[in-house]
Amino acid sequence: MVRWCLNHARDDIAAGRKHRGLVPVKPDNELAKDYVEKAEHNLDFFLIARKSGFYDWAVNIGFYVTYHCCLAILAEFGFDSRNQECTLALVESLVEDGKISKDFQRYVDAISPDSGEDKVIPMREKYQYTPIIAIDKQKVEELLAVCQDMIKDTKGIVQR
Repeated sequence: MVRWCLNHARDDIAAGRKHRGLVPVKPDNELAKDYVEKAEHNLDFFLIARKSGFYDWAVNIGFYVTYHCCLAILAEFGFDSRNQECTLALVESLVEDGKISKDFQRYVDAISPDSGEDKVIPMREKYQYTPIIAIDKQKVEELLAVCQDMIKDTKGIVQR
């Protein structure tokens, strides 16, 4: 998948289009930290939505907490992504290659669209694209824990 993402971006750029894949760039620790800051900002709003009872929106916000953590890691390792699947594929590849802790795989599993309907992307799609509002509060609490842990672990990667 990572190879496809790199080739797809290369082809987009060659055709004069905005790329929709992965582009190798200079590693940028400051940008990585900015993405972590954005994830923390999103987490603050997650907590506001949760406290206000907007659990469906908390799920959407939780997705962006996790996604900005992934983008922080990509910036740290020198990649620009404009594709969620490519972003996740590269983070998973970094785990598989031992460049980040094997423990980070739990976040990849939590986010992956193929990991079950109680995971981040399927939940986000359900509550963003359907009229369903009601959600089990326990799922929101579990997502909150994933978001908090992922930010902490991402900081460990980008604050070297």
